Amino acid sequence: MTRNVLLTVFVLVVASGIGLYAYFSDLQSDSLEKQSPNTIEVLRSSIETRVSETGTIQPSKTIEIKSQFSGEVAQLFVSGGKPIKKGELLAIIRQESSQARQVAQLRAAIHEERLNVTTAQREWSRSQSLFTKGFIAQQALETSELEYQRTLVRLELAERQLLLALGGNKELFNRYQENSTQSTRPEEFQVRSPTDGTVLEILVNAGEIITSGTATFGGGTVLMKLADLSRMVVKAKINEVNIPRVAVDQKVDIRLDALPDQQFKGRVTAIAAQGIKEENIVTYDVTIAIVDSNTTLKPMLTANVDIVTKRLDDVLTIPLEVLQVKNGDDVVEVLTNGIAKNQKVRVAFRTETQAVITKGLQEHDQVMVPVFHRTTEDQ
Repeated sequence: MTRNVLLTVFVLVVASGIGLYAYFSDLQSDSLEKQSPNTIEVLRSSIETRVSETGTIQPSKTIEIKSQFSGEVAQLFVSGGKPIKKGELLAIIRQESSQARQVAQLRAAIHEERLNVTTAQREWSRSQSLFTKGFIAQQALETSELEYQRTLVRLELAERQLLLALGGNKELFNRYQENSTQSTRPEEFQVRSPTDGTVLEILVNAGEIITSGTATFGGGTVLMKLADLSRMVVKAKINEVNIPRVAVDQKVDIRLDALPDQQFKGRVTAIAAQGIKEENIVTYDVTIAIVDSNTTLKPMLTANVDIVTKRLDDVLTIPLEVLQVKNGDDVVEVLTNGIAKNQKVRVAFRTETQAVITKGLQEHDQVMVPVFHRTTEDQ
């Protein structure tokens, strides 16, 4: 009996000790929690807002190469991806038979008009001599002079028609003027590069018949496309919601899916005046010049762009999580000498995570992070 009593007393003492330990532990925990509230120090920093979008890498300038007259692609001297220099031979176009006949007719017309000019000039000189001797009247002299002027006009018109038939190529025109009109061999025209660059793509094959870039309404056949790959840009479509925040000369951070370890800098250079509506979404084309472009950048690479739309330096900032709204005012809890009190503040600017404060706080103030207690219904 005595042994059972002693065992019971021992169990009660141990249980009481455990309960007292738990009680005082809770008190100590509450005390520490009250002594060390979750606070954030108000500091000065820089703050940015950005517009993020995806675009594609493209050359800043692409040139379409066309022939100045129609014919057959006799030979191609370049291939896609080849770097070329200004004046380098790209292709030879052999003049088509119909245009060759037209040119032959025009050259014959020019030859005939030159003969007419020579004859009219000789007749005018003869009339001047006869008029001086009194053998013809003034009217006859004027008639011969007028006919001479008319032959000059007809010659000029014939030469202009030939130049137009040759697509405005003065070099080829002069060559036709110098060569004999008896030549019936189709002319071959050399297509040369107008600038330094790289061949992006070849759009024709040898033996293919092409149209002149000046003789057709559609602008003629594009032989190939050239681009300067040393100057690349990003073409991005910006949603209408964000486009009012984007402006020319804003700085841009650029990252590529193909080069995840590299970051490039850019600058907004152009914004489309008119948007494009696709699937009920309106976007505006924005061009971003890549400042530090290099040979690793290739056309059509995917680019992720962050356009810095606004930046404020040396401003007081707080996280949005400490900001509360009470009675229509922006309020924070400031901890002073261990006592928390509500403080109205003026917010000048907000981002998705921060707020800029212009009134109500000082640098190094301690603001409390609100604690939201769960209610019985939430549990």
